[in-house]
Amino acid sequence: MDGGFDETTPMILVVDDTPANLGVVVDCLESHRLRVTIARDGAEALSRAALSQPDLILLDVMMPGIDGFETCRRLKAQDSTRDIPVIFMTSLTQTEEKVVGFQAGAVDYVTKPLQVEEVAARVNTHLKLRTLQKLQLTHNARLRDEIETRKRAEAELTEMMHSVRNVSNAIAHDLRTPLAELRSRLESLAVMRPAPEETFGEVEAALADVDRVIAIFNALLRLAEIDAGIRQAGFVDADIGDLVSDAGEFYLPVAELRGLSLSVACVGDLRRVADHLLIAQAVGNLIDNALKFTPPNGTIHVAAQRNADGSISISVSDNGPGIPERDRHKVTGRFYRGDASRGTPGVGLGLALVAAVATLHGGSVAFTDNQPGTTATLLLGATQGARVS
Repeated sequence: MDGGFDETTPMILVVDDTPANLGVVVDCLESHRLRVTIARDGAEALSRAALSQPDLILLDVMMPGIDGFETCRRLKAQDSTRDIPVIFMTSLTQTEEKVVGFQAGAVDYVTKPLQVEEVAARVNTHLKLRTLQKLQLTHNARLRDEIETRKRAEAELTEMMHSVRNVSNAIAHDLRTPLAELRSRLESLAVMRPAPEETFGEVEAALADVDRVIAIFNALLRLAEIDAGIRQAGFVDADIGDLVSDAGEFYLPVAELRGLSLSVACVGDLRRVADHLLIAQAVGNLIDNALKFTPPNGTIHVAAQRNADGSISISVSDNGPGIPERDRHKVTGRFYRGDASRGTPGVGLGLALVAAVATLHGGSVAFTDNQPGTTATLLLGATQGARVS
């Protein structure tokens, strides 16, 4: 009984067990350009209300089976129909009877015999209130979303400021030591003026201090380039297998010098578009990290393979002390130094760079237990997922 109206026209559910009453109310509402659907008892009203989601319900009180009061209570108990306004149609006129209706959840009454103009006026009034209510609910939801968005932004800003502060403190700490040592060496040379042989030794040590400072700045600059997207211009066709093999060959003499076994295995076609310089450095960082913590006579295995989804996995496994599971999410943080790394050289940026390179290539980095030791896996996303400019 939609009278050819469009979906934006308000819909009224009329519930009455008397056909004559239904006919009068339906004619009245449709003459006021409203869509109408009907139910003849409480049970049908409940199912039809849930299905059609009317904008308003005109509900008879005295019906067989579930009466109007109980029907209203059940409508208000359901999430899907709770907010639909209900107007009772009844011949009951006692105040206590009206109070029962309002307690059941009704918003208004019209008394029988029905006056069609009164029905139309009350329906229009409550439709306007319903429209305002919907607008208010929408506005409130929008405000809640905006508040949540601002809270998240504030939390992210706070976290960013905290991160910047921590990084700044870490930079100051990591620069202070080599710079203090450099100043001490130069001051000693200026004051003591030792023999040339001792002077050359101090100069070499001073150069090592300068190299440490430069290494920190170079790592920070590379991370900044990745964060800013500047490195995307470095994407070219690259054979990841060759890069991994070259890295293994480069570190093999270091491994042999330390009494370690280093092996490399690359499987399948590993060509893809990538920043080959950053990939090489990331793989080198993983191998270097494994070399630092693998005990004498230990083994390091480097492997690369293409996965079924087109991504490429590069893993470096060692049998060192491993990384506690509680710390694995921390190790890619900038300047993070775990307890096991306190006595080893480094500034805590190697794994942070690996994570940044992985993100740049649409991938990730993960650390798992090698029983004993750790397997670090650098995942490069499928070629089509790489950010290439």
